Amino acid sequence: MINAITVFDLDGTLCDAGPLQISSTTLQAIKQLKANHILPVIATGRSYYEITDLLTLLDLHTYILANGCYIVYKDQTIQNYQFPIEKIQAVIQFASEHHDDVGFFNQQGFAVSGLNPLTSRHIARNHLLDTFVDPTFFQHAPVNFLNLYIEQAKEALYQTAFHNQLSILRYAPDAVDVMPLEISKAQGITKIKRLIGHPEIDVYAFGDQNNDLSMFNLADYSISMKQASHRLKQRASYVAKSDHGVLEGLRHYHLI
Repeated sequence: MINAITVFDLDGTLCDAGPLQISSTTLQAIKQLKANHILPVIATGRSYYEITDLLTLLDLHTYILANGCYIVYKDQTIQNYQFPIEKIQAVIQFASEHHDDVGFFNQQGFAVSGLNPLTSRHIARNHLLDTFVDPTFFQHAPVNFLNLYIEQAKEALYQTAFHNQLSILRYAPDAVDVMPLEISKAQGITKIKRLIGHPEIDVYAFGDQNNDLSMFNLADYSISMKQASHRLKQRASYVAKSDHGVLEGLRHYHLI
């Protein structure tokens, strides 16, 4: 029997020992959650190829990847959303007019449409090795979601152009996720709750950036990290005061 669901963003949240690195203390906390019959779920913008080793380390079999495009429940894929080509082409055209690069992502890998200085900076900061430049990637490979490599000042252009068409959420200083409106981390959680068969089960969500807002809006309890975005902190039921926000939140709600 599952008593509750804990949903964790990765970067800046569960990964408290560096990029895709989990501290031994946090690893122990995940084991304790399982012993307490609480289901730990990862909900991240990252794709499967990036976190295979982490899933093995944590021994997790239920996860929401690509911000909700790819959902696995008990090792069974229950959603693998494919971004419509006509929507990809619309984003590419608009980005080209504004001299911006687009990233194409699926669960096996990714490519970018170009490598301008801003895109190159983002790739270096996030240690994205073996980055392929292929503006036609979407024509010969499935795409779950897009990235745009833009700074905050330019974001309003895209929000206006694709209002009521696409979800554009910042996850890094120089990058935003571009998603269909019907896909989100919250939608992934809802699907998992339905499969568990316990619609009233409590959900505890942990995050740090605006791409966590949908699951904060859904969760019964939402814990933002100390360094979280202002919007996320406003929506949180608990704001961490230390640099170990996951452990602090789990203890605050007596989950461990």
